[in-house]
Formats: sequence, C-alpha cells, structure tokens
Amino acid sequence: MSNKILGFTGKKAGFALCMTLLACAQWAHAQAADQKARAHTDTTTTNVIYRFQFDALVPSGYSHGELLYDELVQGADGNFYGTTVLGGSGTCLGPFGVQGCGTVFKITPSGTQTVLFNFPYDPNTNTAVDGIYPYGGLVQGRDGNFYGTTSGGGNAGGVCNGTLGCGVIFKITPTGTFTVLHTFNGAFATPAEGGVPTGRLILGNDGNFYGTTNEGGLTADLVANQGTIFRISPNGAFTTLLSFEGDFNGFTDPSHPYAGLIQGRDGKFYGTTEFGGTSGVGTIFSFSVSAGLKVLHSFPEQAGQVFPDGELPLAALVQASDGKLYGTTSDGGALSTFFQRGTLFRITTQGAFTKLWDFNSTGTPLNGFIPYGGLIQASDGNLYGTTQAGGGTANSGTVYELTLGGVLSQVMSFDSTTSGALPQSVPLQAADGTLYITNSVDGGTNLSQNDQGTIVQIVSGLPAPKPVVLKFSPASGMVGQKVTIGGSSFVGTTSVTFNGTAATFKVKSTNTVSATVPSGATSGPITVTNAGGSTTSAQSFTVVP
Repeated sequence: MSNKILGFTGKKAGFALCMTLLACAQWAHAQAADQKARAHTDTTTTNVIYRFQFDALVPSGYSHGELLYDELVQGADGNFYGTTVLGGSGTCLGPFGVQGCGTVFKITPSGTQTVLFNFPYDPNTNTAVDGIYPYGGLVQGRDGNFYGTTSGGGNAGGVCNGTLGCGVIFKITPTGTFTVLHTFNGAFATPAEGGVPTGRLILGNDGNFYGTTNEGGLTADLVANQGTIFRISPNGAFTTLLSFEGDFNGFTDPSHPYAGLIQGRDGKFYGTTEFGGTSGVGTIFSFSVSAGLKVLHSFPEQAGQVFPDGELPLAALVQASDGKLYGTTSDGGALSTFFQRGTLFRITTQGAFTKLWDFNSTGTPLNGFIPYGGLIQASDGNLYGTTQAGGGTANSGTVYELTLGGVLSQVMSFDSTTSGALPQSVPLQAADGTLYITNSVDGGTNLSQNDQGTIVQIVSGLPAPKPVVLKFSPASGMVGQKVTIGGSSFVGTTSVTFNGTAATFKVKSTNTVSATVPSGATSGPITVTNAGGSTTSAQSFTVVP
C-alpha cells in the first residue's frame, strides 16, 4: 500500500481502510508523513553552492574534480573539506580516455572551492605512489590535519582487484601538504594485510584512526581478500586487527565491508559487511580488540530470493540518542527483489533487529529508493539520509527525514539539471544547523558536458546543534594542565568552563577541543558552549592543588 494512495484518498476513504489495526497504523503513518512532507516543502530552501564544471583546459576535463561519493566534513576553521573520486590534473586512464585520479578540496560556506591536492599518476613508470580514487572522504584529527584513504594506487605490486595497487592511507594539512602514512599491499603480502579501502576512517577514543578494507586479509582457512579491520596512529604505526574469514562453508561469515566503522558509547566498534552472513547478502557486526568479532544480524532470505530485511548494506551505522544503531541497506525489502529497493533498520547493540521502512521503486516513489548512504541524527533529534534514485519524475534522488518512531517523510528531491543527481552519502549538518549534500553527478544544462557533481545547501529551520561531551583526558591536573575533550559538534565553540570558571581553548576538529585548566578553577564538570547551547560533562574534572 503506497504512501501516495494512503496520503491522498481523503479522510473518508482513509477511515474506510481502517478495517484492521494494521491498516489503521498504515493510514495514520501516511497521513503524518504527508503532512510533514508538505511542511518541509513550505519551509525548505535549497541552494547549489558549487558545481564541479567541465574544463577543457585539463586532460581529465574537470580541473576541480568530479564524482563526489562521500560527504563533506566541517573543519575546525568552519570551512568544508572533501574528496572527489575522479578529475583533477592527474592523468589516470579510464574507458573513455583520461578521467583523472581524484582530488582533495576545500570549500567555504559561501561556495569558494580550492583544490588542495591532485592525486598524480606517472605514465613513465605506470605508478601512482600517492594513491588514486579516494572514495572514503576525510576525517580531521586532534592535530588539525585531515586523514583519508584511496581505494587504489600506492604499491603497484600489491595483489588486489584495485588499480595500480591496493590503496593508501594519507594525511593532508588544511593548506595541502600531503603525506602517505601507509601503503596497502594486499592479501599475499608478508604479513597479509588489507586492500581497497572504500569507507571513511574514524577517530577512535584512544586518538588512533580505525577503518576497514573491502579486500585483502588472510585467515586460518586460507581464504583471502575478504576484507579487514585496521588501526593506524597519526604517525603511521599500522596494525591489522582482523581479517574477515568468508569461510569455505557457504561463505556464511561476514565479508567485504564497504563502509567504515563507528565507535559506540560502550567503546566497541560497529559496522556492516556487504556480503557474507547466512544468506550471503550482508551482516551487521560488533568488534573489539579484546572480544573480537560478533555477528549481530545476518540479512535473511525467504523463498523466491526475497530478502525481507534488506540486502547489501553499503553505509556506516549511526548510534542515536536512544543508544540504538540505525542504518540502511542498498537493496532488498519485503515485496520482491525488483520492486523493493532498500530498507531502513534499527538494531540494538545486543542484536535485536527491527526493520523500519521499505523503499519502493514502483508507482511514484516520492521518498526515493536505493539508499547508498547511511543516516545522521540532526539537532532536532530526527534522522536524515539520502536515496540515489526516486523522488519524482526526475528520478534523481531524495533527502528524507526519519523519526525515531519510524515515520518517514521527504525533505526534498533532486533534479539532475538544476541541483545534481545520485547522492551516495549521508548529509552533513554544519555548525549553524544547515544541511549539506554532495551529489555525485550532473547539475548542468549542457547534456554533452554535464557537470560532474554538486554541493547542495538545505536550509530547513533546523537549530544549530548543541555540543556533545563524551569524555576528557586526563581526568585530573593542576592549573595550566592541557585537557583534551572529545565529543561532537565542537565547531563554533564559544566557551569552555571548568566548574564554571572560563578556560582558554582551541577547537581542533568537530570532535575535539583542547582546553587549559584556568586559574581559580575548582573540581567539577566541564561545560562546552556553542550557538546551539551548552552541554556539561557527566564526569567531574579534579583540580590538583
């Protein structure tokens, strides 16, 4: 029963449908979603702040990059940073000639874009030692530098299905100084390690970065190239923590993580794999160095190749304020393998799974379908995500809103000509509450030379997000002690206090603030304030005499 039918048949017909409790619930859900969609339409303003335009002066045709497959990150300076998979001045070859090797870029809130780094290719040696094709985007570390991965390049001798090697992990300063921290060598290196990282790195509680590779790794069963989990320090000390098995018994173990990890409030890491599990179409897992890997959910199959919970999860999870994990699958659903094109789900950290929504590609799927990206929780407490298709006649993708109670509504749909198409990533909520979306392609009116990606700003009345204080280190110290505060939404911080006494501080990233214990401070909690409000730590800092 589609939202269109339930939402527009009128109250009389709607009540007539309430012959069962299920029909009543469906009708009420559709009425609420329709009202929310109309409210969004009335209050939402959309601005394309940048188009990655065709440039005939460079071999790739796109001097500023093309194809945005990951979301932006807002730096401590308030500007936005990201990667493009192709384009730039590098001369990597594709099926239609030079396509470029990708870029790292900066863009201001007003839309001024600067390429910080072009991934190079050496045609004389057929190598790309700095990596190519950065799918995973960036994360800002405690040192203020940005960290990311490329899915190919590095060591051309690496045994992977990637191109010119198995990929690299890199560091880049806000001004563009680039350093390779690690080159992946793949499954048959000594020792075996990962290859082809496609997900975003995360900054762990311990100050190290954690990530996944889609390929590589070697297990006791001698099955290679199923993917890995790794850790790397800001200085480049690298450790493979886990090789996914994908054993010989039907390949039921998790395999091929496409997305990155998240770290839960319990300190464990949580993620998804694209394949593996009891039906071979993906899993949700938890991981810790001490306890290892635990499968929380395998996406099941029913007769007729129906995958009711969804299949092929490609996105990272998010832990919402209720402590539960939320995510998407890129395909599958209850009706059939053709018409159902992705799901939304909720799962507890113990593994209790609930499907919240089936994306439908039949009729006029106003809410979109094929959600390649995951979800964020915005400052209003609701979740926001994107679909790469659907949304109306343009079929160019949508932005949607999901309440924690499971009510879904459309925020906007894209038009490939005016605003771009095929968003692959989650939205970013900036410090002022505005949402930013990266569209992977299109956005131009010249069909022979389409723009290859857009950055879209969505102003919908969301308040500025309050800071979140999760931890600080050390837990005690004298006046003058530097204290590192971890959490989120720290960009735009206006004050930090120790039990009410104002401290000097510096925002290192959206996740990190460094503060100095001020003179006159007494033992008590730490409070961080920004335009969205103030948040006080649950723990107290002890001031040592």
